[in-house]
Amino acid sequence: MPAELAGAALAPDPAMAAPAAVLTAPLPINRCSPDSLTLLPGVGPVLAARIDAARRDGLVFRRAADLERVKGIGPRLAARLDTLVVYAPAATTPRDSAKSR
Repeated sequence: MPAELAGAALAPDPAMAAPAAVLTAPLPINRCSPDSLTLLPGVGPVLAARIDAARRDGLVFRRAADLERVKGIGPRLAARLDTLVVYAPAATTPRDSAKSR
């Protein structure tokens, strides 16, 4: 091995890399995991965490305009995401059920 290569790290072979995850169906925006949110174009880990925090704070997404309430999502990104998400109701928790009694 040439001296200049001794101790050099080899770059991973792109052909050997695991395939990137691909969105194959609309995501249920009110129930999916933060990791799943990163499959959406324009949504990275930081924005996914903000969406998740908004859900935990009680925001239920019912339309694209609701997405704009999350810092970092404007009209353009909200419109882009609109066809990639499903605005199904959030999962009911036991605490939510007790509130409705």
